[in-house]
Amino acid sequence: MMKDLEAKALAGDGEAQALLHFLRLLRRKEYQEARAYAEGFPEELRDRLLAGLSLLEEAPERLEDPLFAAEREVVLGVKAVGEGRREEAEARFQKALALDPHHHRALTNLGNLYLERGELEAALDLYQRALKLAPEDPLVHENLAALYKRKGDLDKMVAHMKRATRLKMRPPPPLDPATGRPQRRLRIPLWVWIFLLAAFLYFFVLQRP
Repeated sequence: MMKDLEAKALAGDGEAQALLHFLRLLRRKEYQEARAYAEGFPEELRDRLLAGLSLLEEAPERLEDPLFAAEREVVLGVKAVGEGRREEAEARFQKALALDPHHHRALTNLGNLYLERGELEAALDLYQRALKLAPEDPLVHENLAALYKRKGDLDKMVAHMKRATRLKMRPPPPLDPATGRPQRRLRIPLWVWIFLLAAFLYFFVLQRP
């Protein structure tokens, strides 16, 4: 499923690109934002996504839609951890990663299980992979801080705790009044800055008498 979507997205398929963004919202557990984003899809797909989101929150064990398969395994894995069924949880997190290798919460939760068992290097590898995928997730930094505390590396522990605190204190992006979705921060491409600098040099420096 993921490979097919990624291939279609790379080929310029707009719907595949939109579905990949929807899945990124699921990975971050931003269900409210995912629900708002789903409203922009064609009616049949929109209804499918909204129904999947409802089941994900209310009865994930009944959710069979392959689009939600990885997130479903993570949700059920977290539930299994809470109920003390750690072997089941580990299997579910592993399955989620087989379905979606980019699912950073699956990596983080699996790392937590390894950390509990004292398998520090295995946990560190999983946390570092999660950090590459989601460098601004404060929970990843908190887990790394806990791991470095266990390893006795206090400098790295403090660095990750500070990073987690800064990320948690960062204000959320404002909502678009028309759509109710978070507004994206304006990112100016590098070529625009180069063009502006060149124009400045031409008109205000090189053109001086």
